[in-house]
Formats: sequence, C-alpha cells, structure tokens
Amino acid sequence: MAYIVMGDHFIDSEEVLKKIKENTQFKMVKDLTKGSKREDTLIFQIIQDVKQLKRELDLEGQAIDVNEEELIEELMSLADETAYMVDDFIPEDAICYVYSYHYDEGSEEIKTIVVAADEVIGGLRLRDVAERVLRSVD
Repeated sequence: MAYIVMGDHFIDSEEVLKKIKENTQFKMVKDLTKGSKREDTLIFQIIQDVKQLKRELDLEGQAIDVNEEELIEELMSLADETAYMVDDFIPEDAICYVYSYHYDEGSEEIKTIVVAADEVIGGLRLRDVAERVLRSVD
C-alpha cells in the first residue's frame, strides 16, 4: 500500500488498483507506486492479452492486409488507447502518461506503463518520470 499526494488529496494506490481491476479486463495490473519511492505519482504496469487486442482490431477492420511490423505497431497503439481507461479511476485534476513498451510474442502479451500525477507537475516532467520508471521495470 502506498499513499501519494495529488493536489489536496491523499490517494491510496491500492484503492485505485482495486477499481482498475474491477472495471477493466486487463490480463494483469501491478501497482508499482511504492517501488518508485515517489510521493506524488501513481504508477501501474498493465499487461494486456494480444489475442484480445487482435480481436478488437479485426472488429474495426484495421488488421486486414498488414505485415507483421505494421500489425505490432497497431497492437501497441491500441494497447496505449486501452490503457488510458485508467484515467477514469484517478482524480480529475491529475494527468496521465501511458506507454506500451514491450511486445512478448511468446506469451502473447503487451506490457504498458501508466504514470499519473497532479497536473501541476506538467506533461514533460511526467514523461521524464515515466522514462525513469521504464528503465527500472523488467
């Protein structure tokens, strides 16, 4: 359990994690907030099922006649879009940075990092935090 400060609010990362798990269909969600040793940032790793993402692409007709590299780019982009659902479970005055960083063909998973903080931090600073987090996750 990790408490962080966002504006005038104390946020329990486990409560946010619980809401994400209850209201989404991600394969797995991990709370990395405590390990970041930051008192102002929520951090989650989301693992998404590639098969599910492919089904969503097929429904939209986007996966027709694309090579493997283009398909992976489309899947990574869709994983980013899907992970932005987390934005619904954090305070309104927070900003969110989402980045899908790993496609595992063997286990058919895409790993995504979600970093959220008070909007006063700003987008560039939030992205810098996310890049540091990415260097430290698996």
